[in-house]
Amino acid sequence: MIQFFRLAVAISVCIATTAVSQPDYDASVHPGWSAEQVERASSAQFQSLVERAQAAQQLGCLAHCERLDRVFKQLLISARTHSPRGETLPWSLTVVRLPELDAMAMPGGQVIISEQFVSSRLMTDANLAFVLAHEMAHSILEHERQTLSFARRMLPRQVERSVRDVYFEMDYNIALRKALEPVMQRGEYEADKLGLHLAVAAGFALDKLLDFARQECAMDAGAGSVVATHPPACLRLKALLDINPVISKASINRTHEMQKDN
Repeated sequence: MIQFFRLAVAISVCIATTAVSQPDYDASVHPGWSAEQVERASSAQFQSLVERAQAAQQLGCLAHCERLDRVFKQLLISARTHSPRGETLPWSLTVVRLPELDAMAMPGGQVIISEQFVSSRLMTDANLAFVLAHEMAHSILEHERQTLSFARRMLPRQVERSVRDVYFEMDYNIALRKALEPVMQRGEYEADKLGLHLAVAAGFALDKLLDFARQECAMDAGAGSVVATHPPACLRLKALLDINPVISKASINRTHEMQKDN
């Protein structure tokens, strides 16, 4: 899940023609289970989330339906042409209004976003594209499968465990989740990079896509939880800016201005 200013006209014109290189990742880092096994196990979590939202009468969109549908369909085109996995995943977008949820994606291509999250961040189309593309990147890169596989190796080997068993361990074993921090944080950096590539390929302007990351950096108060599954927002922004050095200096100056305003 995601936790997370405009440049001078001359720079924006330059960036508009700047290509974002396609990330090159190996999405099968010694998997412990097949993609199908992980997708089957996670489908129960997805169904549970949908049922919870439905029971609370918080399932479906009210205010952002057209924009969410339009932006997601634009991203589908680039996701399906990115790789064989991106092409074959049965993509879907589910909108909820649960206040505790921002955005997430399941291994099987189910993308979930909270309309409250969209409203609270006053998201532009480019903001939405960045968030949704980031989540789609998690599914394409099989980050859930990788995390589960690393978790399995950190648990006693003499005990046979199913995917659901490891999900249970990750929910209640704080030490295990702490040990998985580097794996999960690496996944966030990778999803940022691939998500940016997918959104640019879908036709969104690079400088506008980075607005969301800059906004999150400016708002980041530095407060952390016991387990930091996501890197600090400003480090994520820096990693994105390193892909496009031409905008780094102006972007960093603008970030400092936004931090002062907050």
